[in-house]
Amino acid sequence: MGGSKILKLRRMDVFLKITLILIVTYVLSTYAVLFAMTQNSQTVDYNAYLRRSPTPLLTGETLWESPRSFLVLSEGSSITYEIEIPKEKQGLWNIRIDYEVFSIQILPPEISVYLNGKLPFSEARSIPLVQYWEYETTDFAKNRYGDEIIPSQKIASDTISYVLKNPNGIDKFPLWFNLRSPRVTITLIVNSGKIAIKRLSIERPKSLTKFSEVIGKLGIKDSEGERRIITLQAEKPFRKNEASVNAIPVRSPDTVPYNTYNLLLNAFGGSNWKQPGQFVIYEFDVPEEGYYKIAVKYRQDTKPNFTSYRTVYIDGDVTYSDLLEIPFEYTPDWRVYTLKSLDKTSDIVFHLTKGKHTIAFEVNASVYSDVLNSLKSMIDYINKLALQIKYISGGSSDKNVEWEITDYFPDIEPKLKSLINELEIIKIKIAKINGNAWNAEYISLNTAQMFLKRLVKDVNKIPNKLDMLTGSTGSVLSELSVVYNGLQEMPLTIDEIYIYKGDNIDKIVKSSPFKVFVEGFKRFVHSFKRQENTTFSKSQKENTVMLRVWVNRPRQYVDILQQLIDNDFTKKTGIYVDVSIMRDEGKLILANAAKKSPDIALGISNWIPFEMGIRGAALDLKRFSDFVEFSKNFYPGSLLPYLYENHCFGLPETLDFYVLFYRKDILEYLNIPIPNTWDDVKLILPELQRNGLNFYIPLSGSSSFKAWMTTAPFIMQYHGKLFTDDGLKTALDTPSTLKALKEMTELFTMYGMPAQVANFFESFRKGEIPLGVSNVNTYIQLMIAAPELRGMWSIAPSPGVRYGTSIERWQTGSAQAVAILNDTKYPMEAWEFVKWWLSKETQVSLVNRIVSTYGIEFLVIPSNRFAIDGVPFKTEHLKVVKEQFRWLQEVPKMPASYILEREISNIWNKVVLEGKPLKVAVDDSVIIVNKEFARKLEEFGYYKDGKPVKPFRIYTIADILSWYMENTEDKGSER
Repeated sequence: MGGSKILKLRRMDVFLKITLILIVTYVLSTYAVLFAMTQNSQTVDYNAYLRRSPTPLLTGETLWESPRSFLVLSEGSSITYEIEIPKEKQGLWNIRIDYEVFSIQILPPEISVYLNGKLPFSEARSIPLVQYWEYETTDFAKNRYGDEIIPSQKIASDTISYVLKNPNGIDKFPLWFNLRSPRVTITLIVNSGKIAIKRLSIERPKSLTKFSEVIGKLGIKDSEGERRIITLQAEKPFRKNEASVNAIPVRSPDTVPYNTYNLLLNAFGGSNWKQPGQFVIYEFDVPEEGYYKIAVKYRQDTKPNFTSYRTVYIDGDVTYSDLLEIPFEYTPDWRVYTLKSLDKTSDIVFHLTKGKHTIAFEVNASVYSDVLNSLKSMIDYINKLALQIKYISGGSSDKNVEWEITDYFPDIEPKLKSLINELEIIKIKIAKINGNAWNAEYISLNTAQMFLKRLVKDVNKIPNKLDMLTGSTGSVLSELSVVYNGLQEMPLTIDEIYIYKGDNIDKIVKSSPFKVFVEGFKRFVHSFKRQENTTFSKSQKENTVMLRVWVNRPRQYVDILQQLIDNDFTKKTGIYVDVSIMRDEGKLILANAAKKSPDIALGISNWIPFEMGIRGAALDLKRFSDFVEFSKNFYPGSLLPYLYENHCFGLPETLDFYVLFYRKDILEYLNIPIPNTWDDVKLILPELQRNGLNFYIPLSGSSSFKAWMTTAPFIMQYHGKLFTDDGLKTALDTPSTLKALKEMTELFTMYGMPAQVANFFESFRKGEIPLGVSNVNTYIQLMIAAPELRGMWSIAPSPGVRYGTSIERWQTGSAQAVAILNDTKYPMEAWEFVKWWLSKETQVSLVNRIVSTYGIEFLVIPSNRFAIDGVPFKTEHLKVVKEQFRWLQEVPKMPASYILEREISNIWNKVVLEGKPLKVAVDDSVIIVNKEFARKLEEFGYYKDGKPVKPFRIYTIADILSWYMENTEDKGSER
């Protein structure tokens, strides 16, 4: 008996030893992998590349120029130049390209640069070129209320001479390329866009002199010649490099021009003109040769206690080093400021010949380049440290677990202390550069320091306080990210530019309090007067139709919509349209009850047309003879939410897409393939998790309610059914649907996907979750808010289920909808408007106007499938989006579908979060759903006294395709 106990103890001892060995081996191997990740990279970043390269020389010479040509390159095309370099000339050089832009896309062309067949540094994978935009007219048109509107824009057909620059926009010099061998090949590959290359040059910039070093040699006297001022209106630029940087209205009597009652486009820039690299060019005539000063009437009231910087070019060149970083200090009032020398002791004077010249202002954050590089290094270190800690702790932040973190990271305490000291140095630098310490960035640095000091007090508790280190808000990482992004944002508003001779004209332009009061009082009194709606007046005078359209969208969108209507639809049809903002969709229901409905509603949720239609409030669009033909403009699956008993109560207006986002750099390093199916996902999950990483799907979103877009794709992909054939009960308990629900839950319960991700974008950005299925919002965020990831991420179709040689990738995708209200007096005119509004031409025009006026953050995806090509995406991304839209399928509606959506969400929560068996959870939900189905369907005549009376038709994509076939046959018989 005793011997068996000893044997059991020995076996247990052996088991524990083996377990301990496996754990230690796992930790060491994981740490080794991570260490390798932090130390090695197949392609180094630009800063590391420069550290390995010789010192750049500023000689102002051109090493080599290609013969002039006109080689048109479209996406995927390339050109290679072979250059021989004498030994004494080998070293760092810039690359200049002379080219014309032929594409008409909003995003600028993008190229990759290879030296001897290899990427010299990671940033060379994706270098955006410049394209010039111009207004079609600077005689600004006015809307119906007399306010000026931003004119249409076009890409200028200029030859552009551009020295390749770092996409981050913070370097003092253009990109340096180390040409270190006797023979070098330079290959340019066009990633997106279409350009004609005319010449490639290899050159070095010249060393710029300070104005103070040459002023004595110029022999200038302010009294020379008569006083002369050339005034440029900033709202009328000659060229600019981004369509979304525009003239703006400023309602201030100190702005020129000004109108008390109407908004005029009377200034330029504002909060949209703040990103490094954005520039604007003005053209002016000099009447006589001579020495001139340049002054700018500006205000910077967007970022308190922050100085914005601009680089100033005269005729395309920076004349003095002082012009590289011209400061525009914070001022809430208009200020006239003459460009000054670096030491601010003298006004800079420019020699200008008689004739045409240009002056350009470029947003420049290079004054903070050292600070930003330090912050980037800190952010990278903290991200890597957090990942390493997660690998060791298994992602647990249990406060009851004690750690000896110094056993794994012996230098963690001194390293964090050095970060605290480095932040102190950065604060001093920022205060010196900015001229004022107390701004948002300075306060965030203080907060980051405070968090680090708390963590340093006991570094062994860092695994328990990881949120303080890298949380999405209120952490060291989040505060440093705020500073890193904030220092690069340099807003500025300019009213006028003066090129002048004579005495200094610097001054503060500020109206007296009395004048400000009078102007405000006049506007106040004017607001009580009935503001004439010219559309209403014209329709009354001409006795024509006027449609009332309510739009559930922001003011910017509505303004452009009204412009398109006035300039296109009304001119073509003679039908006037009055557009109003509907800030709450609920008002549509109230208006219908009060018999004051609009004729048309735009931008509404896709469930509203169905709910209104079954209650007689929305017009059946199938009553129009050309409806079926027009509906072919849309993806068939996007029409399903609007169908009811052979009626269609709405059409999709915009789309959303769910695609796979992936980090190219991380997948390449770990040699992980891009998954095509859920089986592929399950195969790569162990490798991801072994490295402390994971995979995201929308079910992991922070909300406990799992909407259709998160659950329905699995049911569709596994050929599951939501409703029985008669549409009166749910089919959740059928084998195919159970299989889908099993897959949907086991990804979390068995395969370890995170049940909750607070912010996929941030996790993706930090590299914690390098793959995930998400939508257009994530795409826009990556385009705008993650410049450091340029060229390091891409998209692919979402994973699906393989059936033979095909993979079914069904996803939902309709966003907002259009409906005609049943009370309209003008159904035919309303239908004409809907057809115009959802046509390919109008939708493409809308996308271009929205993005070019307000930026990519206002992008909407048109529902017309033939307009998708007009969306300003990279071509490779556009192909993915179009492929995914082939698998667009919305959930068909029925009066009680809300309960089904809720109960599928409850099933997931019960199984994944509460550990309940799937079949039990499904059986419970089936009872609840069927009971609510019977209750709700009785309201619409499908049940009587609790018994079914007639089936409820559930539409499918096959039904819609059959419409198309019938419509084609009818047309054939007519012929």
